[in-house]
Amino acid sequence: MNVRKVPVAQGVEWMKEAVNIGRRNPRAVFGAAVLFLCTLYLASVLAVLPVASRLQGRSELSLGESIAVGIPLFVVLTLVMPVLLAGLIHVMHEAEHGRPTRARDLFAAFGHGRARPLMTLGLVQIVFNLACVAVLVLLTGPDYWTESMKALQGALSGHYVVPPEPEHPALLFFVQLLQLAFNYFSAALMLLCVPLIALSNVGIVESLRLGFRASVVNLGANLLASLVFVVGFVIAAVIVTLITAVVVGIASLIHPAFAAFVALAVWAAFAVIVLVVLVAASYYAWRDMFDAPTTAAADTRMQIEA
Repeated sequence: MNVRKVPVAQGVEWMKEAVNIGRRNPRAVFGAAVLFLCTLYLASVLAVLPVASRLQGRSELSLGESIAVGIPLFVVLTLVMPVLLAGLIHVMHEAEHGRPTRARDLFAAFGHGRARPLMTLGLVQIVFNLACVAVLVLLTGPDYWTESMKALQGALSGHYVVPPEPEHPALLFFVQLLQLAFNYFSAALMLLCVPLIALSNVGIVESLRLGFRASVVNLGANLLASLVFVVGFVIAAVIVTLITAVVVGIASLIHPAFAAFVALAVWAAFAVIVLVVLVAASYYAWRDMFDAPTTAAADTRMQIEA
């Protein structure tokens, strides 16, 4: 399979097409996205339940307790995420080709022998994260990492904490540059390798090779798509915040509980739309960057999945 170099402006086209992804079968696409988020939430609850049950009634957690909660949550979500992404991409792929598909086809990857390589991709992400942390600790020392974790914990609990800084400003710049590079390749590999495994029937090693090469060759298009997505997300979030304030204000006249439900429904719908657009953009990027399967065997395989 070859990696195609696409024009930088193609990043904008991916986002345009992603906005219209549900036009052919919106019930399946958006229904699968709802199932995606519900499954992810259930996996999160199951991951933290053993530790959270021992911390019941605590208003604040120590750094060690936060890590004890965060590690299993991170591991479970990282392993489950590629499988769910593959299922959502599968639903989008079938809908785009006019084939019948349903929201529950989100779980198609579990029944066609692809869950293992997809979860292996999640395992690679875990190793990748650990390697990045190890490099950061090596460069900045364990104290910087500990203080960073405390700052993150304080931010999540609503407290203002001044983030730590390395002793040398040049080192801080290098660390931030390294984190940006890690975040880019981590996201690019996940979003490109999943459709390679799920739709192109590529093995885990080959998908990583192709995904890394495509993330380098098409750096400009990927970054432009990311910029468009982030700007669009911020603008949409501001608009949704204003709409929520108005709607909740009206709903609160009926009952506070009803107002809370309305606010949750609005933001849940926003999360579903954001998820669909992000995954659809990765689907169109896969379509343009790689040779899609064209053999009769590949077509038969996709029809069986539907």
